[in-house]
Amino acid sequence: MEPLRTFFMEDYLEGSRFTARFNLGESGGRPVTVGELLLGSGVSAERAAEVFLSTPLNDSPNWGRADLRDAVAAMHPGATRDNVLITTGTSEALLLLFRQLRPRKVALAWPAFQLLYELPQRQGAEVVRLPVTWDANGVPSVDADLWLERLEREQPDTVIINNPHNPSGLVLTAELLSAVERWAERTGATVVGDEHYRFLSSETSVLGASVYRPGSRHFVTGSFIKCLGCPGLRIGWTVGDTAMLSRMQNEKNYTTHTVNPVTEWVAREVLRDLDSPALRRAREDWLRNRATLSAFLERSRGVYGVAPQGGLVTCIGLREARDDASAETLLKALSDAGVFVLPLSAMEAGSPDGAHPLERGHGFRLGLGIAPERFSEALDAIERATTR
Repeated sequence: MEPLRTFFMEDYLEGSRFTARFNLGESGGRPVTVGELLLGSGVSAERAAEVFLSTPLNDSPNWGRADLRDAVAAMHPGATRDNVLITTGTSEALLLLFRQLRPRKVALAWPAFQLLYELPQRQGAEVVRLPVTWDANGVPSVDADLWLERLEREQPDTVIINNPHNPSGLVLTAELLSAVERWAERTGATVVGDEHYRFLSSETSVLGASVYRPGSRHFVTGSFIKCLGCPGLRIGWTVGDTAMLSRMQNEKNYTTHTVNPVTEWVAREVLRDLDSPALRRAREDWLRNRATLSAFLERSRGVYGVAPQGGLVTCIGLREARDDASAETLLKALSDAGVFVLPLSAMEAGSPDGAHPLERGHGFRLGLGIAPERFSEALDAIERATTR
């Protein structure tokens, strides 16, 4: 495996994530405290203190605690404990998975989270881009026929389904997912689902759809840490074929070895009740901020786009960005106003021949991970900075 390139997005985020007045650059929910998370998951303060102070700081089981693996399996119909490997976040899950898959050619929605294509590329894989496009109002969509035609022509051995999609906020339709599944079944391709936003991908259900299917060619990585605003827990999972997970676990022995036992305990409490106050609060924040953003974009003179269908990010265009230089000027105005967003260029998105301004990188990824009462204030600051 070749050395990994700079993780451009992470380097950019590190510059202002702790200092900006309004941090709308990150992709997770409003940060919560340990107390908020545990009390919201039905654990009393007394019980939390008792368990925390009495937890032995020995290694956890290499595969993860059994009851936590059971809880994850229950969210993936057809899976059992033996189909679940607990990891230190989804980044580790994807690293271990791609190192074992060693794909020849991968297809994924573009633009994309860098890790999803960087890891296969550094192992020599070719990347097939399945385009996400935007209309004049900044509404994202995919051309299902184009995707399927490109899959048929390029014949990738691995298809990565990032759903909901980062950075567009698009939720792929059941019809498209079924069509991709049929294509993969016919050609023998492996399907990898990056489902980090699954807890915030449906307006009616706690969990959105999963691409997991029992068998040797379907793998899903996921977590709740972004959706619930607790990325510092650093816990995730892979669901898939036991033999493959065993090889991943062997390599995990050379990296993090096991997950922190305190983190595993907290995760088990969070997943004990999928209708807990903590999960309901995260969904309520998400729905409120989506509604606030939609109303703002309908009247904005400085920016355009739509609220995400799923997940906590969306792509926003700059109305006055006529070229790279004017886009940079507007992004600097946002920064000067204390609004921290992620330029699309930090996700390696945009090319001079793009048909749409967002496809040329003239915009930014906007995160909804801020308290609803502050989100409106942040959007007002965006409007002032982009309409001077």
